[in-house]
Amino acid sequence: MVTPRALRQAGRLKVFLVAGEASGDAYGALLIRELQQVCNTQGLILDLVGWGGDGMHAEGMRLLTHCASINFMGFLEVAQNLPTILQNLKRAEADVVREDPDLVLTIDFPGFNLRLAKALRQRQHSALRVQWVAPQVWAWKAGRVAKLREDFDAVAPILPFEAANLEAEGVNVWNLGHPLLDLVPQTQEDARPIGLALLPGSRMQELKHHLPILIDAALEGAMQGLWSMNEVVVAGAPGRTESDYALVREQGIRVVFGETHRILAQAKRAWVASGTATLEAALLNTPHVLVYKTSWVTYQVAKRLAKVKFIGLPNILLNRTLVPELIQHDLTPSNLLSHTSQSLEGQQRGFSELQSQLGGPCAARRLAQQMLEAFTKESGSET
Repeated sequence: MVTPRALRQAGRLKVFLVAGEASGDAYGALLIRELQQVCNTQGLILDLVGWGGDGMHAEGMRLLTHCASINFMGFLEVAQNLPTILQNLKRAEADVVREDPDLVLTIDFPGFNLRLAKALRQRQHSALRVQWVAPQVWAWKAGRVAKLREDFDAVAPILPFEAANLEAEGVNVWNLGHPLLDLVPQTQEDARPIGLALLPGSRMQELKHHLPILIDAALEGAMQGLWSMNEVVVAGAPGRTESDYALVREQGIRVVFGETHRILAQAKRAWVASGTATLEAALLNTPHVLVYKTSWVTYQVAKRLAKVKFIGLPNILLNRTLVPELIQHDLTPSNLLSHTSQSLEGQQRGFSELQSQLGGPCAARRLAQQMLEAFTKESGSET
């Protein structure tokens, strides 16, 4: 439990949000809409500021830094950009101190957000610190549990088995459900005019590693008669630009921005980079193959540290291989086509089982309500 505390200013809730990637921006935008409704009901003015993406900004958050400029993933990539990352952390801490919010809500992006929370705790900043989307301590870096316990006032995990594990380690847990159930359309598409959807990831290094292989495989598949190239669509990631997909356009493949869910819902099959998008594909009942390739150094380190058999969320949640996973050297055009030419229809039975595990909708609304319940309506001393 979090002991209710006074707002800094009567009648005003000020929240500083931090999202470092596209999925976090989508969750943040959803939460902002729910927060606005809850605050209106309570007669509170909502003041939002922070780091995030276009979605959070469009919903009314004053954007200080765009997440596209801070997103580095992988051991080698982080090492190469360490000075920039450390500078970003100092800027984020300075922004929080200057803005002096009632609450700091960090969304996913654990490598960055855990360090930010620690810095705020060490300087005894009084804002309530909440992490939404727990780091996957069950997969690797189990030592992060202690950091969650020490540096956050509350943690809101989104996977069904995480709450009990974290509570057993003394973490204050807000068990509220998975926000994807509110973001992914509940109605299923009957017509699927897209023969193949490509979701190569949202980070620049993911596009670099994945696109050449996915394009070669798509072209070969068209030659084999599995689909025609005018049925192939690439879902452009939030925060990316047309120029990032120059290789795709050179081959005459369509790139469509801002319609990822529609593309997945209308696709007969998909190739999806590991991450939130694999769960989105499952919730949209779209058969797919998981792909992932990174630098050799990052892969070697991750392989030695990981404690799980799978990297795809559908497989992790079901504890079996439902979605084929083509990782690193296994990600080749021939392997992609081999798995895709096989019938993937059996996946859809597993997807129904998966949806029943994630609970009901309205996770963001429950989080918004929980955030307000952490404060009394009286104001504290002005700062």
